[in-house]
Amino acid sequence: MGKAEPKDSALLDELRNWGGPDEMSAFESVMWLAEVDPRLRSTIVSIMVFDTTPEWERVQAELRWLVAAARRFRQKVVVPERIGNPTWVEDPDFDFDYHVRRQQLPSPGSDRQMFDAASIIAMSPFDRARPPWEATLVEGIEGGRAALVLKMHHAATDGLGIVQLMQRIFHRDREAQPREVPTVPRSRKAATSRSLGLKALRGRIASLPSTAIDTAGALGRKASALIKYPEDVQQTLDYLSSAKRMLGIKPVPGSGLFKRRSLSWRLDGIELPLADFKAASKAANGSINDLFLAGMIGGFRIYHERLGVSIKQMPIGFPISLRTEADTMGGNKFAGSQYAAPVAERDPIARIRHIQHFVRDTRAEPALDVMIRMMPVVTKLPIGVVCKLTADFTTAQDAQISNVPGIPYPVYFAGAHVEQYWPYAPVPGCGMMIAMLSHNGRCCIGINSDRAAVTEPELLLECFREGLEEVLALGRAAPAGKAKTAAKETH
Repeated sequence: MGKAEPKDSALLDELRNWGGPDEMSAFESVMWLAEVDPRLRSTIVSIMVFDTTPEWERVQAELRWLVAAARRFRQKVVVPERIGNPTWVEDPDFDFDYHVRRQQLPSPGSDRQMFDAASIIAMSPFDRARPPWEATLVEGIEGGRAALVLKMHHAATDGLGIVQLMQRIFHRDREAQPREVPTVPRSRKAATSRSLGLKALRGRIASLPSTAIDTAGALGRKASALIKYPEDVQQTLDYLSSAKRMLGIKPVPGSGLFKRRSLSWRLDGIELPLADFKAASKAANGSINDLFLAGMIGGFRIYHERLGVSIKQMPIGFPISLRTEADTMGGNKFAGSQYAAPVAERDPIARIRHIQHFVRDTRAEPALDVMIRMMPVVTKLPIGVVCKLTADFTTAQDAQISNVPGIPYPVYFAGAHVEQYWPYAPVPGCGMMIAMLSHNGRCCIGINSDRAAVTEPELLLECFREGLEEVLALGRAAPAGKAKTAAKETH
């Protein structure tokens, strides 16, 4: 007897608005517009590895349901003329067969061949006249396995949004049949850049009187409130002071080993048991994310030591989610941070405490969202200036690292068990992007590196494994409480 699944009607209600409003936020607009510089392409790739090769017809049926259920997959992006942010509009020429593909690996079909095939898919630019996504079934992987490579534009969603999506696409039972494809309303004539620009202009003009009145009223109320409630004045001053700190952060100098940049990506993966992370987290009195970051930083130390390079700190960025339960699925809502990672620190507990202090202090900043608040101004700048600002920020970082909670239970797609779920964020100017996603007891770490920045990828993988082992060993250390005792000594 198969496990019960949510009713199709409930799933359709959840997916109908996946991705958020049709008009992009200013932050998403920058990601879309900055791609005139090919180094700043924002492509997200997810690789779902199956225990067997699913029937092609069933794969198509599952994806047809997805396309019908989530309108974002039927929408392309149009940039309004002169005014307004890039907007998702229905594509009247949508071609399912263009977006859904299959390919066969040559023998023997190793995991390395799979990652190399996926990297070619990831590096290929989107046709911006079509909805920016592709799904490719890669067949011929050793052991009779196959993989679905889902490629999407970051302007549509972040990593957590993709997990939310896949959690609703996958089945809880291998025997579950493809869902009935819902009826899709026939799209009208496609919106154009000119029509969207005129619509945005009319909206701005129509709102001017009420906007002026509302603004004046708001200013009057704010002035009264500041007189009546002086603590609001302090909150405003605290925010401005915080914004000055956040905007004034300058990354430490990057490593000489990772300074070069190119257009070529390499995908790699490291898999570890989630139970090992949980045990080490408990022993070290830290979160899984703390230990993950500490392990990767330890790997960077070992890599530099192996290549005879001395380094104390590295500029590393990692996102801090700003999502709330009220936010729609998909879309993007996170703040970036710039971390001077203590690469020279050999004690894993000391690295964990350093990370905890940084995250705690950063989350406490009132102006954590200041960069997002500034994006509406950035979108009004000439595109060349936007590209330079974006490139200056990302190129200064040797790596960006993120951790996304995955699906904690077994799932199936088209009758195949999803054994591994590899996450790959884009490399928009930084040396490498590293993301960990927990999936049904496994921690899948996807490493997307710029081939010019990482010249010894196999060595770096080996060093990452050693760095992760340094922190995971804390969970196997004896006597009990040793890690916690060491932690107290580092304060």
